[in-house]
Amino acid sequence: MTSHGRLSRRAVLALGGVALLTACTPSPAKPLQQPTSTPLASAVAVPGSVSGLLGSESFFVAHRGSGDNWPEHTLTAYRSALKAGADAVEVSVCATADGVLVCHHDLSASRTLGVQRNISEMTWNEINQLRVDARAWLGPEAPLEPVSRLEDVFAALGDEVLMFIEDKQGSNTRAILDLMDAQPRSTERLVWKQWAPAKQVNMVKDRGYAAWGYFDSDQMGRLDEFAARFDAIGVPTRISDDELSRAVATGTPVICWEVHFNAEVDRLNRMGVAGKMCSNIPYLTGGKRRSSDDFQSGRRAAGDLPSGFEQLGWYAQPALVSDRGALRVQRAGRCSYLMGSLARPDLSLVSLEVTLTWPDKAPDVGAAGVVFGLLADGPGGEAERGNSDGYELHLTADGALRLIARESGQVGQVLAEQGGAAPRAGEQIRVRIDADASQVRIHRAGALTSMDVNDGRWRGPWVRLFKDYESPLAVEFSDITVKLL
Repeated sequence: MTSHGRLSRRAVLALGGVALLTACTPSPAKPLQQPTSTPLASAVAVPGSVSGLLGSESFFVAHRGSGDNWPEHTLTAYRSALKAGADAVEVSVCATADGVLVCHHDLSASRTLGVQRNISEMTWNEINQLRVDARAWLGPEAPLEPVSRLEDVFAALGDEVLMFIEDKQGSNTRAILDLMDAQPRSTERLVWKQWAPAKQVNMVKDRGYAAWGYFDSDQMGRLDEFAARFDAIGVPTRISDDELSRAVATGTPVICWEVHFNAEVDRLNRMGVAGKMCSNIPYLTGGKRRSSDDFQSGRRAAGDLPSGFEQLGWYAQPALVSDRGALRVQRAGRCSYLMGSLARPDLSLVSLEVTLTWPDKAPDVGAAGVVFGLLADGPGGEAERGNSDGYELHLTADGALRLIARESGQVGQVLAEQGGAAPRAGEQIRVRIDADASQVRIHRAGALTSMDVNDGRWRGPWVRLFKDYESPLAVEFSDITVKLL
């Protein structure tokens, strides 16, 4: 029980499934089948089928319809993710007070719909008047999208799309399965998704569906106990290599969740993990790279992500100030922002320009700047500025430029430093970085400040913007351009 006397959602899944199994009988629409622990990857691969997907060497499932890019769990998100290269979409389902199955992740309507009520307490008519609002995450110009009924999503996406379906409330198994049964090619292309210890998998298997069971980090010790129930298993991306190896060694196809970075894809491929449940589909499937930022659009570009979002969620996102074409970082503490939209893994950095501004006042101590030449885009590292080799360029509160070597995400040797005029409130400070095979050149526009450093170690394509002081005093970044070859 929780401190409020209510069962958690996962407790409902684990306990409520028993009641479902005793109170419900399978739909007669399909013949009963005995549960099987044989992974579908052993079957003959069929294009456009679950067996074909799970037998693939690598595939992407759009997590929440790729929620880093579009308002999550909306028809727009599902369609856009598929167009951008997703092999399947993941759909979370809740039921309204009047029994309508809707696509929605949270049990509460507060985060995405702005109403402090549970979905189960609201009628479909009430929910249909609201809109999914992801502007806090996607930017102020992100569209407001309607909530979709599951049956409408099935109809709109057609009978070729592969889908992973989860009963988020844990009490709608029969209703969801009945609706799944009514779809063309249902057992060929629809996968049941659930928390691994939950009981619903037995009913799902009786209906003839493949099932994907996912494990939280604290459930990894029960991997051997539950893995054989499922046709595929899910494990968190952040688990250790040893734990990931254990999952792969079960012989059941593994789908890791949730994947945001190229570095994570590379690691999963090395470890033999085919499935990536991904929130950043157009970035990771090789979408078009930009050569300059898109802040003026008021929409966060694919591949641009703040540090700390795993812990803070939408609250980690800096503001996009579209009328100034700026990214405004005003979060307390040291943080960074990956400009993945400007990178392409097979290219190397040639030049980078960026404008920094403290719109209100410069900090008394500390710095802001860019990490550049990064060889990978993964999170972590010192002050969350990336867990990779590269360079840090600091513009300090007293006006100095400082170039620092950064190995494996840890700040190391100061390569060069030169003083300059302290920044004034509202002053736009333009910095240019040029890199050839053996030298890095730094220049501050409008000042006699430049540094030539003989160092040819890192020319990776990834860039992070950073704030390196604890106070919430705002710093803005704008007019970022990158040249790669």
